[in-house]
Amino acid sequence: MEHMLFSDPIILNAKRYGDKEAISFKDKRFTYAQFNQRINQLAHALQSEGIQKGDKVAFQLMNCNQLYEVVFACGKIGAAYVPINSRFVSQEIKHVLDDSESVALIFDSRFSDEVKAIQDQAEHTHHYISVGESEVSTFEYEQWISQFPTDEPIPSEPLNELDIFCIMYTGGTTGRPKGAVRSHRSLYLVALLFSIEFSIGRGGKGLVAGPAYGAAALSISIPNFFVGNPVHIMEKFHPVEVLEAIEQEKPTTTFLAPPMFDAIFALPEDVRDQYDVSSMKSLISVGAPLHTSTKEKVLSFFASSELNEFYGATELGGAANLFPEDQKKKNRSVGLPMLGMDVKLLDDDGEEVKQGEAGAFYVKGITLCDEYYKRPEATEEAFKGEWLGLGDMGIQDEEGYYYIVDRKQDMILSGAINVYPAEIEEVLHEHPNIADVAVIGVPHEKWGEVAKAIVVPRDEEKANADDILEFCKGKLAKFKIPHSVEFTDELPRSLQGKLLKYQIREKFIEEKAR
Repeated sequence: MEHMLFSDPIILNAKRYGDKEAISFKDKRFTYAQFNQRINQLAHALQSEGIQKGDKVAFQLMNCNQLYEVVFACGKIGAAYVPINSRFVSQEIKHVLDDSESVALIFDSRFSDEVKAIQDQAEHTHHYISVGESEVSTFEYEQWISQFPTDEPIPSEPLNELDIFCIMYTGGTTGRPKGAVRSHRSLYLVALLFSIEFSIGRGGKGLVAGPAYGAAALSISIPNFFVGNPVHIMEKFHPVEVLEAIEQEKPTTTFLAPPMFDAIFALPEDVRDQYDVSSMKSLISVGAPLHTSTKEKVLSFFASSELNEFYGATELGGAANLFPEDQKKKNRSVGLPMLGMDVKLLDDDGEEVKQGEAGAFYVKGITLCDEYYKRPEATEEAFKGEWLGLGDMGIQDEEGYYYIVDRKQDMILSGAINVYPAEIEEVLHEHPNIADVAVIGVPHEKWGEVAKAIVVPRDEEKANADDILEFCKGKLAKFKIPHSVEFTDELPRSLQGKLLKYQIREKFIEEKAR
């Protein structure tokens, strides 16, 4: 019986399109045959260190060709890859390594200081491979893989499409990221469905501009590899560099989150208009609804391209999509259920709400995650039978289109990255002069939203915002550290002691308006 094994399309395309460009990054370009050979060398290298089916291999990398090689090499030997946010600091890295039981970490040498800080503490991680020279690594990636053969590796035991292929960490109400377990089949089907939904067919070219450690940028690039298109990778997002890459590389499809579009349109018009973006045929946006003013600019500036806005999650890929033909008639909508998926909105009693009423989003379909890794309580809380609850509130209009009315719990979407207040609050609670604290998202021109800490100090005279922000450094990634601190006498809480965040936000909005 043949299975949906994630790396099989690369093996096939090395035969079908051996001499065709597969991947480019900076000044490096590899054909499908060369790309497949490099993946095989890495797979053999991992096996030489005893890594086999079921083992977890983490990576903390900027966007690069090696990131994709890790993903496909794990697929070939039955290991599971574990992406780590490239901005995480040492304790956050350690949490993901320990929680996922990762035996190896492949990291960018620029992160050596953070890795060194936890190297002796990580419970399961024994192999450290750096891309670039590093004193803390066991091996340097390029030197290491060059010693190994290019033939197809043989897994330690037969692979199955339901095997764990990825543990992708997502935030949660506890504040600590939890790992969504994805199978080969799940991610293979995401690639097929995205190819159909977003018109990613043969004869195109992908551009990776968003962070590929995240589900969106990675998942939207993979259909190109499945159909045999070239993919150009940018190390990180920069608005001018994206426009340069579009003009020079002539990609046809890419993912850009709403804050990325906003950054492009924040450029001076004469700078923006000097670039030819006519190659672009399919733009995909996710992470937040596009503001109407931004959407109008997208449709005008990228006039040759279709725009898809979809609603998705690390746990499942995509759930609903607003098609290009609906863009002008539906604002801030996430569209209709995607192929293979179903959506419903439930009230607190688990009953479906009427059209126009707000309810909790539940999704079922062929790409759902299996569980949260080693978190049976979280898995039980999220799933109602086949239906997965994402914690978002939505409504459905009379034509059946869905809209998000409140984001996941109290999540802050900062520069297309999910920031979870509970994790920041956990750190702030350790400060000796903080009696109580709530973190909310506030509007920001560049990042869309940033974190703001509302603090009840133990000693008013010693209340110092700079001291609190300094306290966060080294304990949180830079993008999670609050941009501002406000002091208050008390925070609104329910009788059960739960913070009433909506009241805090309302108060902030009123004060801002005044």
